[in-house]
Amino acid sequence: MSDFRMLVLDLDGTTLTAEGTLTPEDAEAAAALRAAGVHVTIATGRLFPGTQWVARQLGVDAPVAVLNGNELIHATTSETVSGHYVDADVRRRAREILVDHGLQGFLFGSRGIHLGAAARQHAPYLQIWSPELHHHDDVFDAPHWHEGDDIVAVCAVGDDEAVDAAGEALARHLPAGLGSVAFHTYTGERFLHVSGTVWDKGTALRQLAQDQGVAPHEVVAVGDWWNDEPMLAAAGRSFAMNHATDEVKAIADDVLDASRAGGAVVEVARRVWNL
Repeated sequence: MSDFRMLVLDLDGTTLTAEGTLTPEDAEAAAALRAAGVHVTIATGRLFPGTQWVARQLGVDAPVAVLNGNELIHATTSETVSGHYVDADVRRRAREILVDHGLQGFLFGSRGIHLGAAARQHAPYLQIWSPELHHHDDVFDAPHWHEGDDIVAVCAVGDDEAVDAAGEALARHLPAGLGSVAFHTYTGERFLHVSGTVWDKGTALRQLAQDQGVAPHEVVAVGDWWNDEPMLAAAGRSFAMNHATDEVKAIADDVLDASRAGGAVVEVARRVWNL
């Protein structure tokens, strides 16, 4: 039996298929790991409402890391273990910048996403992050820009030039511990994401391991994208998906045969724990 005692899984592009489903075989492999005494949990870029159903199918009864480690929430009790949020002053300044650059904005709350009527065409993409969508006539009129304390990210979408210009403007105003990143969605749109930078999937892996009394070198991690890199570096053994970028593969210890059709949990269970 392996000396590794914990498995931390990314979701999209890793544990879930291209259709966003969990295969029965991977769910069965997770159950076999749990029966063998291996802790199984999740570190994802999704929000908790978009994560909990997967945790249930994987049998996770422990904290999971969501929004790239900015929150740890218990999978079964829904209790927030730790959270790192965007201050109201930063939200107000971000709102001004997004409006000035003509972008469609979103507020990612702990349990749902706020969007405006003009951005409803983005709902299918946003529902990957969370099925809980809160609609406003104009999202920039929503009180959550200056009220409440559960906003984990400020986001926007638009053309490349406007998004990059807004990102540069934000960089001049964001305090230490917050940062912005821009990337293209699977539909080709340019997406801007502002959230904490001190907490990532690497810090999440260490906290998740500590919660279970496991050392980081006893953890196996699996991922496929740039946000998985800190987690793969922190784990005792790490796997990149077959379709992962070269940068991710360079950080991981091994590359799986599994890709977007599922099978990652099955393959890791076999290669690490001989199950």
